Amino acid sequence: MIKCVICSNRISSVFSLGLQPMANKYPEKKSDFEDEFKDEMKVYLCEPCGYVNVPCGVERSSFFEDYYYLSSVNKELAEHFDGLSESIAQSRYGFVIDIGSNDGVLLKPLTERGVRCIGIDPSENVSAIANKRGLKTEVGFFDRNMATKISQNYEPADLVTASSVFTHLENPLEFFDDVKKIIKPTGSVIIEVEYLPKIFSEIAFERFYFDRPHYYSLRALSKIGEARGFKVVDAELINVHGGSIRVTFSRDGTSFVAERVKELLRFEGDLLSKVYIEEKYSEFQKACDQLKAAILNYKKNGIKVAGYGCPARFSTITNYAGIGNSLLDFVIDDSTLKQARYSPGAHIPIVQYREDLDIQVFIVFAYEYIKSIKHKVADNKYKFFKPVPYVEI
Repeated sequence: MIKCVICSNRISSVFSLGLQPMANKYPEKKSDFEDEFKDEMKVYLCEPCGYVNVPCGVERSSFFEDYYYLSSVNKELAEHFDGLSESIAQSRYGFVIDIGSNDGVLLKPLTERGVRCIGIDPSENVSAIANKRGLKTEVGFFDRNMATKISQNYEPADLVTASSVFTHLENPLEFFDDVKKIIKPTGSVIIEVEYLPKIFSEIAFERFYFDRPHYYSLRALSKIGEARGFKVVDAELINVHGGSIRVTFSRDGTSFVAERVKELLRFEGDLLSKVYIEEKYSEFQKACDQLKAAILNYKKNGIKVAGYGCPARFSTITNYAGIGNSLLDFVIDDSTLKQARYSPGAHIPIVQYREDLDIQVFIVFAYEYIKSIKHKVADNKYKFFKPVPYVEI
């Protein structure tokens, strides 16, 4: 039985994305294919809370062993965190703790602006990269034990940040309980998370994958914070990961609530209804069929086509649509940790970009970074398409 993490009521599945692997596990050898995890990905909705759950019967720790996502590789993402660090510095926060700090993509610009900070990240290989750069990172999941360790070794934080972390948490209510141990009574929390209403309205169902079991609306985040004494005082849409939301919580509860919080809550409205979601899911099905048909047509007419960008959504789309190595010869990714491996489930080779690649069309799965991609490659040689919906970009 699946329960809502907010209200604890039983919730039911609204759609399925078929058999899916772990979206951030990249097999190194063909012999690894046989042992690859796959299970049906059912998506569950709590309509009153505006919350979605994607359950997976795998220990959470296994998702972050040999992790292959490096935030700093993406120019636009690095620029996003540079902008966030500037805002933090201007707000004169004295000490910042960044949870899920990855390779130090926020710690670096904070340090350069003179803001004292540390990071916490569960991935040993990625944390090692940050620490080697002099960006202090504690290795481990942010849980009660980590919170106790931080409280014993560091001063209370003025600000706690968590970007693209909240969807991974098994118990978001405990997150705020643990934050209380490491933050000042007057402290703030900034959470950045993929925004559930945007996923539905833009038919971006590829953003669901096992690595991230929880998805939230502002309504849901507000309920979670209030249950643990944290008040939402600001919220804004941000253009990362295809459409996310940045939510600021105040611990003391006396801060002024920005008008845009109320505007976003009104915006959510019927975008979280079961009927609306089912309609959008039907559109997603048709869009995936269109993508596969387009690739088949390219192959039929001798047009060379490849993917660009192998983020987690590449796995969801290719496995759902049935797009394997027979259709896409390879996918390019700029992360050296992914290169020379295979995509999850579909087993499409991942390669480094080279100017001599015999390609005419790129399906850009990392489409929010299209400006950087076009700048990097000789874009007059290629046509670029977004996968879902299948449109030229």
